[in-house]
Amino acid sequence: MSSIKEINLRRATVADAIAIAQLRIDSWHATYRGMIPDAYLDEMKLEDSIVHWRTILEALASSATSERICVFVAESEGQMVGFASGMLLPEPKLGMNAELTAVYLRPEWQRSGIGRRMVQKVARTLQAQGSNSLLVWVIADNAIARNFYEELGGALLLEQKFSWDGSDLVEAGYGWQDLSVLMASVNALPSSPSLH
Repeated sequence: MSSIKEINLRRATVADAIAIAQLRIDSWHATYRGMIPDAYLDEMKLEDSIVHWRTILEALASSATSERICVFVAESEGQMVGFASGMLLPEPKLGMNAELTAVYLRPEWQRSGIGRRMVQKVARTLQAQGSNSLLVWVIADNAIARNFYEELGGALLLEQKFSWDGSDLVEAGYGWQDLSVLMASVNALPSSPSLH
């Protein structure tokens, strides 16, 4: 982890689309080699990811969608080190009424506590909008992510096959039936860099 100790955690804006898109692609390249075909990873296009995230962030800036979806970024000295997003589900899945849709953190910042705080921020925001539970999906072979959610008290709900752009994969669904359990798990873990 970097020696920088102050992290600014804030809502994402349209201006963050490029940095979010780049971080997501970099994270996929670093994390999913050997889990997802190399051809798919090598063909990921930054431009497509920027369009995707710009569309989401523009919608959040201009509509009531912002009550159902949230995106936060973590910064250190003006550089994005991570981001997380979540949404209220239109219909419950596996008994959960909200979903953690993304958590990405630069490798050098992993195991610093920032990921936990981003998850907590998303969960608190969704809870304020009426959610009482949270679901997250992870590729089943991603042991680091699975351990992360298990440390936060996530219960394994399901493992199932799914198809991703022609690749057959297995995903694991974790959940928290009570968001106060997630909050307590984050607070019980060792302290992290100063967050503002």
